[in-house]
This record gives sequence, structure tokens and C-alpha cells, in this order.
Amino acid sequence: MNLSAIDLNLLVALQALLEERSVTRAAERVGLSQPAMSNALKRLRVELGDPLLVRAGRAMVLTPRGEMLIEPLREALHQVESIFSPPGEFVAAESEQTFVLGANDYAQFTIMPALLERLSLMAPGINLRVRDPGREMLRPNLESGVIDLALHLGRPAQVAETLYRRDLFQLELECMVRLGNPLVGDTLSVEQYAQMSHILVSQSGGDQGVVDWTLAELGLERRIAVVVPHFFIAPHIVARTDLILTTARSVAQVFEDVLPVRLLSPPLELERGTVSLVWHPRTHRDPAHQWLRSQIVHVSEWLRR
Repeated sequence: MNLSAIDLNLLVALQALLEERSVTRAAERVGLSQPAMSNALKRLRVELGDPLLVRAGRAMVLTPRGEMLIEPLREALHQVESIFSPPGEFVAAESEQTFVLGANDYAQFTIMPALLERLSLMAPGINLRVRDPGREMLRPNLESGVIDLALHLGRPAQVAETLYRRDLFQLELECMVRLGNPLVGDTLSVEQYAQMSHILVSQSGGDQGVVDWTLAELGLERRIAVVVPHFFIAPHIVARTDLILTTARSVAQVFEDVLPVRLLSPPLELERGTVSLVWHPRTHRDPAHQWLRSQIVHVSEWLRR
């Protein structure tokens, strides 16, 4: 059957006819004239190949086919109404929805503990699944629904224009070296910094970061001896080598307390990476997604204080 060839408005008339069992009452119910409803009944009889309503004395009764259509028609129209109805109010405290969040280990470390603490109080039934999709897979994973929203670390301009983005905060950077590193005194000069061997944290495996963008503007470049995909392995490498790591202060301060490393201020004003909340237009107006995004924004603002 070619559905596009059928006037779906007839379904509303059919429901009224089957439930009212009267052309006159059915016409009044849907706001049609009696001749228009009579015409609708004729068309329905042709389309369905059944009389649907037949006269029995002074009353109209349903044929077996008409009786059989009442419940599936009622359910079908209910489904159609739900499609065109606005989404219901999202009640966080009662929700058991599962969200998939894309985030690297730094974003997880920074935001997840405070976010989960907040969710446990406001929406204890909500479930989170966290994945690290990598920067290159951010847009396709959001487009396909593999992830619902993401925390992106880098330059805001790296986020595709087809996605929504809200910048949350920028990284405060520190340099980390091992205690007793003979190449470093109490301070670092720009030249000394550029000449040292560095560790770079890069999800994609690329060998360029915020440090390199800044050094390039000064006509300098550094040697990147090691590239690792995760923030939390790099300090352990620093603790056992003469390499230098430039990383987020929040990460560096944690490892300063547990590893034989020390922190130094960068010798130049570095471009700082930005943590941005990113989502796809398909979830932009969804009440549940709007609520979760607002909680991430709230947590980020609290962390910046």
C-alpha cells in the first residue's frame, strides 16, 4: 500500500464514526458538516473494502471489520498525537536515563567527581557511561549518537561549526621536572625551556600542542621526545627521567604530593587549552540533555571559584 496516496485525515473521521456509531454525532465531534462526514464514510468504505457501519433498524451498528479496527486505530492515533506533542517535563529526581559522555582523562579527573557528587543528590537514578573518543572521532560519534555530549580539550576553533559548543574554562599550566634534574635550577629561561626534551600529552598522537603554537610565534621549537595519550602517565615518566612536562596545574599539583617531582612556572605566556562542552543539534532541545548540560556548567563554574 502506498501510504502517501491515503488521506490520513480520514483516520480521525474513522475513529469518530466507529466510536459514535452515528454520522451526525461523528460530524459534530470532529467539527465537520454532516454531508462532509457522509462523504468521508463513503471514501473509507472504498479504501477499506468494508461497509464499517450498517443500519439495523433506526440505529447504526459496526461490521466485524469495524469492531476489529477500534483498538488499533485508537492506539495509532495516540502514537501520532505523541509525535506532535511537546516533550514532557524532565524530572531529574525520577529519571533512570543513561547518558554517554565523551571525555579524556583530564576532563574526567577535573569534572567527573564533582558532577557525580551532584547527580547522586539531585538525580540518583541517572547513569553515566564515559568514553574517550579522541578528537578526530568527536563529530562522527556525536552525529551517530555513540556519545550524547562531550568535554573537548584544545582550541575552541577545533570544534566543528555544525556542533554546539560552550566554553567552560581554560587550563592553568605548570612545568614539571623530577627532583634533582641537573638541567633545571630554580627558574627557567625561554631558551632553556625550548632546548630541553619534552613530554607531550596528545590523544591523537600528534606532535603539536599549545606550547608549540606559542613557541612558533617566537621563532622557536622544542624537541618532543615522548608523546603519550593520557595525562596521568606523563608525571610518572618525568619522575624517572630528565624530561620536562607542561601540564594542567590541577594535574601537576596532585602528583607533586606523591612523586619525586617539582613544579616551575612556564618561562613565557603560553596559549592555554580550553575545556568546552560540545553537543549535537539533535539533542539541543531535549529537556533531559538540557538539564545534564546545565549541571556540567554549574560544576565547572563552581570549580573555577
